[in-house]
Amino acid sequence: MKISVKTLFISVVALLLIADMSFAREYKARKIIAAYTIEMSIDRNPPIVDKNTLSLEIKDPFGKHVTDAKVLVNYYMPPMPGMPPMNYKTLAKLSGKKYVIIMDLIMSGPWNIVIKISRAGKIETVRFSIDVR
Repeated sequence: MKISVKTLFISVVALLLIADMSFAREYKARKIIAAYTIEMSIDRNPPIVDKNTLSLEIKDPFGKHVTDAKVLVNYYMPPMPGMPPMNYKTLAKLSGKKYVIIMDLIMSGPWNIVIKISRAGKIETVRFSIDVR
């Protein structure tokens, strides 16, 4: 049985495309507020009901990484009738040049992420919305 080079090439490309699609990509979002550019990433896209790693990269107006801030992350599901509130707050820990937390998202649906950055006596707030599956 002979396999042509063209058939072999097409097979390899198809396998690579299928393999690439099977690996989940990060969820990413970016916002610019007063003095900072905030790049948020979650290790799963879409975020799922389970533990998800949230990373924040914060840069000043000159593009330099901010590593001397206190970063509070509040993630919550908007209130729904007949359900207890799901509201969690945690301080992010600096890991290299990123601030990181583990979010334990316990229910599918819309969640809000509010990030408060305290630095040099000023507090800046940024909000992101995600849909958990």
